[in-house]
Amino acid sequence: MKSIFCLVVYFLLFLNCILVHGQDVQFSQYYNTPLYTNPAFAGTGENTRVGVQYRTQWTNVAKPYTTYALWGDHFIESARSGVGLWIMRDDQGQNRTNLTAVNASYSYVVPLGNHWVFRPGLQVGFGVRGSNYNTAVFGDQLTNNGATGNASSDPILSSNPSKIYPDFGTGGMIHNDKFWFGLGLNHLNTPNLSVDKIPGDNLPMLLNIQSGYKILLNYSKYNPSAKEISLTPTVNYKHQGTYDQLDIGCYYTYSAIMLGMWYRGIPLLSYGKGLPNNEAIIPMVGLSQKGWSITYSYDYTISKLTNASSGGSHEVSIIYEFKVRYRNAHIQKRLPCPKFNQTYSN
Repeated sequence: MKSIFCLVVYFLLFLNCILVHGQDVQFSQYYNTPLYTNPAFAGTGENTRVGVQYRTQWTNVAKPYTTYALWGDHFIESARSGVGLWIMRDDQGQNRTNLTAVNASYSYVVPLGNHWVFRPGLQVGFGVRGSNYNTAVFGDQLTNNGATGNASSDPILSSNPSKIYPDFGTGGMIHNDKFWFGLGLNHLNTPNLSVDKIPGDNLPMLLNIQSGYKILLNYSKYNPSAKEISLTPTVNYKHQGTYDQLDIGCYYTYSAIMLGMWYRGIPLLSYGKGLPNNEAIIPMVGLSQKGWSITYSYDYTISKLTNASSGGSHEVSIIYEFKVRYRNAHIQKRLPCPKFNQTYSN
C-alpha cells in the first residue's frame, strides 16, 4: 500500500510541473458529480442513484456563471456493468454564451483478487454550444450622447448561431474498500466549438485524476453495521490546455453528517509575475438520511480577485438512492466503492 501512495504522489508532482489553462465547468463537489469526473464511476453507488447539481460562480459580478446538472446511474449485477447518464446546462455571463451537454457512461467490473477491483469506463455524448445576442449592445445603438434606446439592426440578431458536436471520453479506476485511484480523459476528439466554423477553436482534452483513502475511526469486526465515523483525505487534479488545478482536502463523516474542507490551487506554480496559483478555500457540509443526501459548499476566493470582489461561489447537490437488493450477495461485497453519499447500510 505504501508503494501505491508513493506512486500517486510522484505522478501528481510530475503533472504539477506543467503550466496549463482550463475551459470546462468545474464543480467543487466533484464526488457528488461522479459521471462528470470519470465515466468509471458509473454504477459505483451500489444502489441506483439520481442527482441534481446547481452552481453559481462569482456572485458579485454583473451576471454570475450558473450551471445546472441532472444525472443518474445504475449497476447491472448480471453484466457486472455500470451505466449512467449526465445532462448539464451552463450559462456564461449575461446568458450570451451557453452550453448543453449530454453524455452516457459505461463501466465494467474486473476483479483483481485480494479485494482489489479495476473498473474501465467509456463515455459517449454530444454538446450544443449556442450564443444569444439579444441582450448585447451594438454600435448602431450608441451615439456621442449615449445609448439611443432603439433596437439594433445588426444581422447577427436574427441568427443566434449554435454548434452541435460529438464528444468522447474514457477512464479507469482501481480500488479496494479503503483506497482508490482513478483517471479520466474527456474530449478525446478535441471537438471544434466555433459556431461560425472557425478552424482552431477546439476544446482541449481534459485529464482528471482522483485519489483518496478512507480511514474508519470506529470500525469493529464484531459490529460492522455500526454508524460510520470516518476521515477521508482526497485529491482531485485537472489538466486542460494551458491550465491546471489541484483540489486537496478531507471529508469527516459522523453517521448522517458530513463535513469537509478543501484548498484549490498549486502554490508552487504561477501564471505570471504576481499571479500565484491560489484560488479558493472550500468548506462543505452534508446530511444523508433515508435515501436522501444534501450537500452545500462555498468557494471562498483567495486569489488576487479577492472574495469581496467575486462574492465567492455557491454549490448545492441533492442525491437520492433507490435501494437495490442484489441476488448474489458475494458480488455486492466485492464491489467496494469510493462514495460519500451512501445513505443505506449494506
